[in-house]
Amino acid sequence: TEQGIDPEIEYDLHDNTARHLVIHNEERALACCRIRMPDEALAKIERVAVDIDYRKSGLGREIMNYAASLLKTENVDGVVFHAQTGAAGFYASLGYVPNGETFIEDGIQHIRMHLRL
Repeated sequence: TEQGIDPEIEYDLHDNTARHLVIHNEERALACCRIRMPDEALAKIERVAVDIDYRKSGLGREIMNYAASLLKTENVDGVVFHAQTGAAGFYASLGYVPNGETFIEDGIQHIRMHLRL
């Protein structure tokens, strides 16, 4: 809701089949993402979010690194990710490589990024 994305777009049929990773304390979720498997060798990480009070705390790095290490143990070859362009530098610091031109998704500029595992 922070970015004004319509909940009807944010919640979709993939929510029922995707894996959801959540870092939380006793009170609330602090960081999350979901993982989909478009095919056996390629994962797609989506819906990455960190609570505004915990940004710059390392939780985004922690959840993304955990997702990648989990997928690596499952013999997944790579991860694709649609990064908001303002955060592309952060994902590049995790090893994600930009792939292609920027595009608009849900009214926000993104770039496709890839991580080879």
